[in-house]
Amino acid sequence: MTERLYYQDAYLKEADATVIGIDGDAVMLDRTIFYPEAGGQPGDRGMIGPFRVVDTRKGEDGTPLHIVPGDKPVIGSAYRISLDWEHRYFYMAEHSAQHLVSALLHSLYGIGTVAVHQGESFFTVETDCSHIDEDKLLSVEDAAARAIREGHRIYRREMSHGEAESLHMRRSIKVAGDVMVVFIDGIDAVACGGVHLSSLAEIGEIAYCAQERIRSHVRTIWKCSSSAVAARRQDAAIVSSLCALFSAEPGSLAAEARRTLDECTALRRSMRSILSRLAACEYREAGGSTEEGKAVIFSSDIDISAFEGAVPEDEGRTVLVVSGNRFMLHGSEEDFALFRSGLPSFRIRGGGRGTMFRGSFEGSADELIKEADPLL
Repeated sequence: MTERLYYQDAYLKEADATVIGIDGDAVMLDRTIFYPEAGGQPGDRGMIGPFRVVDTRKGEDGTPLHIVPGDKPVIGSAYRISLDWEHRYFYMAEHSAQHLVSALLHSLYGIGTVAVHQGESFFTVETDCSHIDEDKLLSVEDAAARAIREGHRIYRREMSHGEAESLHMRRSIKVAGDVMVVFIDGIDAVACGGVHLSSLAEIGEIAYCAQERIRSHVRTIWKCSSSAVAARRQDAAIVSSLCALFSAEPGSLAAEARRTLDECTALRRSMRSILSRLAACEYREAGGSTEEGKAVIFSSDIDISAFEGAVPEDEGRTVLVVSGNRFMLHGSEEDFALFRSGLPSFRIRGGGRGTMFRGSFEGSADELIKEADPLL
């Protein structure tokens, strides 16, 4: 049986332990400060003496399994064990923040939590609702900020199942026998076996980010602590850069961006029209729309898509236009099949329907035109 020191002191960063078993990459200790992955909270990382622990998982009987790839410590030997504290502390904060968010969703709006996930930069709370107004989630963010400023204490108590049931907690108890209950003083009580901060004040801040639909539920996305600070600073830097780019104040940035986008859309539309007229001119200069029956083959610097409207639908001859390593062929399916099969060295790819075919090729455009001329 492993003594779980993280329940005695979640802030314990180092301890002495003895290796009592090894199974593959899993190392068992007589006592540990490493929390195993459970309840959406990732497992701890760190060191067993000189051996790196890359993850901690829970065995079938609940024993913490320290995952050590490569060389293993010696069974029966004592080592100094140490946590990757930055990793542990962040997830303690994220777990505590998730409890607070779930508690406020429930107390303010009667919204239940059905699933949670903790990630490297954000955590999610999947709710039992199919729709939640953004204003409600922003008000939860405001309430979380007040609770953090007030610095409510976080603590845990082990109690009998009956005593825990009498608390009428927001989430049903999923274990039999004695229950570990985590309290946020004056705000929440919920059965949980995770590790948490000792005060909401340590979270620093919680930021609502977005929501999405999953399994007909709303899943809300949040950042906290260093992740929230990093996101806020990144957003501020982006806004500052865009304000300089558009010569606009933050309040008018969206309107200025919309105006610029509308201008660009109009310019692209005009450019497409101009390119189509240029393509038609190049087609005529290359011999298109004449009485001759010979195929029209030429190259252009204009994007190949501009030529789609340049060749009349009733054009009775084969037309091949090459631009860069792209081509457009106007003709029959037999013409296109001949074009592809007759020039295997160019690895021609593409397709089309009716009389219009487009694609790409490898090699020189001049060489392609030279070899396609007698073929078509």
